[in-house]
Amino acid sequence: MGYLVWFGIVLVVFMWMHYFTALTLRQKGFVSLILAMIVGNAILYNIMNDLESKHVHAIELKFTNGKALICNNVKVDNKTFTYSVGTQSFIGNKDSSYPQQIFSASECE
Repeated sequence: MGYLVWFGIVLVVFMWMHYFTALTLRQKGFVSLILAMIVGNAILYNIMNDLESKHVHAIELKFTNGKALICNNVKVDNKTFTYSVGTQSFIGNKDSSYPQQIFSASECE
Protein backbone atom coordinates (compact mmCIF):
# COMPACT_ATOMS: atom_id res chain seq x y z
CA MET A 1 0.00 0.00 0.00
CA GLY A 2 2.84 2.38 0.83
CA TYR A 3 4.32 1.91 -2.64
CA LEU A 4 1.11 3.12 -4.26
CA VAL A 5 1.55 6.39 -2.38
CA TRP A 6 4.83 7.00 -4.20
CA PHE A 7 3.22 6.43 -7.58
CA GLY A 8 0.47 8.80 -6.44
CA ILE A 9 3.14 11.40 -5.75
CA VAL A 10 4.48 10.93 -9.29
CA LEU A 11 0.94 11.46 -10.59
CA VAL A 12 0.55 14.63 -8.50
CA VAL A 13 3.88 15.95 -9.84
CA PHE A 14 2.71 15.23 -13.39
CA MET A 15 -0.58 17.03 -12.74
CA TRP A 16 1.31 19.97 -11.23
CA MET A 17 3.59 20.13 -14.28
CA HIS A 18 0.59 19.84 -16.59
CA TYR A 19 -1.29 22.79 -15.12
CA PHE A 20 1.44 25.07 -13.78
CA THR A 21 4.43 24.82 -16.13
CA ALA A 22 5.11 25.74 -19.71
CA LEU A 23 6.65 22.36 -20.55
CA THR A 24 5.51 20.47 -23.62
CA LEU A 25 3.56 17.25 -23.23
CA ARG A 26 6.64 15.30 -24.31
CA GLN A 27 8.82 16.98 -21.65
CA LYS A 28 6.18 16.35 -18.97
CA GLY A 29 5.98 12.71 -19.98
CA PHE A 30 9.76 12.38 -19.88
CA VAL A 31 10.00 13.90 -16.40
CA SER A 32 7.14 11.70 -15.17
CA LEU A 33 8.80 8.61 -16.68
CA ILE A 34 12.11 9.41 -14.97
CA LEU A 35 10.35 9.94 -11.61
CA ALA A 36 8.38 6.70 -12.04
CA MET A 37 11.61 4.82 -12.85
CA ILE A 38 13.31 6.23 -9.74
CA VAL A 39 10.37 5.25 -7.55
CA GLY A 40 10.16 1.81 -9.22
CA ASN A 41 13.87 1.16 -8.67
CA ALA A 42 13.57 2.23 -5.03
CA ILE A 43 10.68 -0.19 -4.58
CA LEU A 44 12.64 -3.04 -6.20
CA TYR A 45 15.64 -2.25 -4.01
CA ASN A 46 13.48 -2.43 -0.88
CA ILE A 47 11.90 -5.71 -1.98
CA MET A 48 15.30 -7.28 -2.72
CA ASN A 49 16.69 -6.06 0.62
CA ASP A 50 13.69 -7.54 2.42
CA LEU A 51 14.14 -10.91 0.69
CA GLU A 52 17.85 -11.01 1.54
CA SER A 53 17.13 -10.07 5.14
CA LYS A 54 14.60 -12.89 5.44
CA HIS A 55 17.09 -15.32 3.91
CA VAL A 56 19.84 -14.31 6.35
CA HIS A 57 17.41 -14.60 9.27
CA ALA A 58 16.41 -18.12 8.16
CA ILE A 59 20.09 -19.11 7.85
CA GLU A 60 20.82 -17.69 11.31
CA LEU A 61 17.93 -19.69 12.81
CA LYS A 62 19.14 -22.91 11.18
CA PHE A 63 22.65 -22.36 12.50
CA THR A 64 21.38 -21.48 15.99
CA ASN A 65 19.27 -24.64 16.05
CA GLY A 66 22.35 -26.77 15.33
CA LYS A 67 21.69 -27.57 11.67
CA ALA A 68 24.53 -27.74 9.15
CA LEU A 69 24.65 -25.21 6.32
CA ILE A 70 26.46 -25.18 2.99
CA CYS A 71 28.46 -22.03 2.26
CA ASN A 72 30.60 -22.02 -0.90
CA ASN A 73 30.57 -25.84 -0.91
CA VAL A 74 31.80 -25.97 2.70
CA LYS A 75 29.79 -27.55 5.50
CA VAL A 76 29.22 -24.93 8.19
CA ASP A 77 27.98 -26.01 11.61
CA ASN A 78 28.17 -24.66 15.14
CA LYS A 79 31.04 -27.02 16.06
CA THR A 80 33.50 -25.65 13.52
CA PHE A 81 32.22 -22.10 13.01
CA THR A 82 30.92 -19.25 15.12
CA TYR A 83 28.33 -16.74 13.98
CA SER A 84 29.07 -13.02 14.10
CA VAL A 85 25.80 -11.12 14.44
CA GLY A 86 27.34 -7.74 13.64
CA THR A 87 28.76 -8.80 10.29
CA GLN A 88 26.21 -11.56 9.65
CA SER A 89 28.97 -14.00 8.82
CA PHE A 90 30.36 -17.33 9.92
CA ILE A 91 33.97 -17.44 11.14
CA GLY A 92 35.95 -20.66 11.30
CA ASN A 93 37.16 -21.68 14.75
CA LYS A 94 40.92 -21.92 15.31
CA ASP A 95 40.80 -25.64 16.03
CA SER A 96 38.72 -26.48 12.94
CA SER A 97 39.86 -27.33 9.43
CA TYR A 98 38.82 -23.81 8.32
CA PRO A 99 40.55 -21.49 10.82
CA GLN A 100 39.62 -17.81 10.47
CA GLN A 101 37.81 -18.45 7.17
CA ILE A 102 34.79 -16.18 6.81
CA PHE A 103 31.53 -16.85 4.97
CA SER A 104 28.77 -14.30 4.62
CA ALA A 105 25.40 -15.64 5.77
CA SER A 106 23.80 -14.35 2.58
CA GLU A 107 25.85 -16.78 0.47
CA CYS A 108 24.81 -19.88 2.43
CA GLU A 109 22.11 -22.41 1.71
